[in-house]
Amino acid sequence: MTENTAPKAQIDLIDGSWVEPSERLAPTLDDPNTGEFRQHQFATAPSDVERALAAAHELHVSGVWEDAGIEARLALLDRLADGLDARVDELGYEDAMANGNPLRVAMQMAGYLGPRVRSARDQLLEVGAGRDLAADGRQVRLLRRPLGPAAVLAPWNAPTFVGVAKVASALAAGCPVILKPSEWAPAGCQVVAEVLASALRDLDLPRALFQLVHGAAAVGAQMVSDPRVRAISFTGGGAGGRAVAAAASPHFTALQLELGGHNPAVVLGDADIALTARGLVDGMTKLNGQWCEAPGKVLVHHSLHDQLVEAILDQLGQLTVGHCLEHGTDVGPLAHASHRDHLTTRIEDLISRGGKALVANDLPHLGGWFLAPTIIVGAEAAASSAELFGPVVTIHAVATDTEALAATAGPETGLAGFVFGTDLQRALAVAARVPVGEVRVNGCKLADLADGSEQTFWNAAGIGGHGPTDMVRFFQGSQVIGVDDQQLPI
Repeated sequence: MTENTAPKAQIDLIDGSWVEPSERLAPTLDDPNTGEFRQHQFATAPSDVERALAAAHELHVSGVWEDAGIEARLALLDRLADGLDARVDELGYEDAMANGNPLRVAMQMAGYLGPRVRSARDQLLEVGAGRDLAADGRQVRLLRRPLGPAAVLAPWNAPTFVGVAKVASALAAGCPVILKPSEWAPAGCQVVAEVLASALRDLDLPRALFQLVHGAAAVGAQMVSDPRVRAISFTGGGAGGRAVAAAASPHFTALQLELGGHNPAVVLGDADIALTARGLVDGMTKLNGQWCEAPGKVLVHHSLHDQLVEAILDQLGQLTVGHCLEHGTDVGPLAHASHRDHLTTRIEDLISRGGKALVANDLPHLGGWFLAPTIIVGAEAAASSAELFGPVVTIHAVATDTEALAATAGPETGLAGFVFGTDLQRALAVAARVPVGEVRVNGCKLADLADGSEQTFWNAAGIGGHGPTDMVRFFQGSQVIGVDDQQLPI
């Protein structure tokens, strides 16, 4: 087991200066494996948030960064990618201890950070700064310009990866960025801030180009309600997303909201039971089930219901639930006590609605925030309507494809879905009718299905989406400039 070292201190980066946040919050950051105290949560003082906002605004209106051109952005992204590559071990450890993900998984995610920044670099090259338009000899140009200061609010479940992806895209677009990591998982983003601060210094770039603040809802509210912020990218829960949208609405600030969802899985009557069970178990336990595209509501043809339940329990029984730093651990603890308690309450509610909870794993006696992977059977499909966000799925028998598809729709459906079946054309036809942004057939993996994949956040899953250039383009506005045509009739 990797040694449990002291957590990384939370320090703000305000206009190039490191500043200790002055406000201590009530919740604490505890070891998710043992429940032992590790660190207090801190929040940036409102006056320091204001300094960050003012510095970002001043940099944007000066035009210094926009005028520096694409080559300067590419150099910064290259330096960021290389710096993250050099600190994979530290980043993986901090994320594992923040959210309970098994260390080997957290290390794998940390290894994707550098490539994700290079992806933003490629997107910048594809989007460019503008292009000439055909206009019968007149000079007309379509420009891609940064919208202005960007606020990035990262979640706690994949805190560093999501934070890096958004920050890299905003920097590629030419926006000054202020990053606020989740108050539950600040350490990985703290490392990212160190890498970026070093890069800005070494490249002699404006210090206000990237800033870091800490805290909970109050800090986020100050950022997203400020009219100087012109683009907001938030990943989190529905309640948080609605609060961000309400705060931003008076200024019509550009919004990208990824709010998760209660993701349906349709198991057709011809599905391969073994493959289906492996896929669903992979999906429900990946990141300890704490990922926004995890399967949550399984709709299985009634002829396969009992076989599928048995197969899933068998697959779960082969997994080890344990300390997130142990190399043999497949499923670690949940991120914090309040989330474990919330999920336990959700399970109890489903049981009160006629469900029965089935588990196949013993829990370690460590005192942390552990929850055995759970399947809930017997409840009506309509009772399973809200995202679970943990190693839990509900399973419901259906008689027809039409019944299954009807049950996929719900108040929190819109992000992802899954279909299992051996007749691939039938499975793909069903997938095309599930009202979500991405549907995977015969699997529950996390990476994009293919190069060029595009995914919109449908319904309550949010605003915006993911695509080859969507992340960079979100932070940009289009502007057409040119010589008018005096021959136009009107």
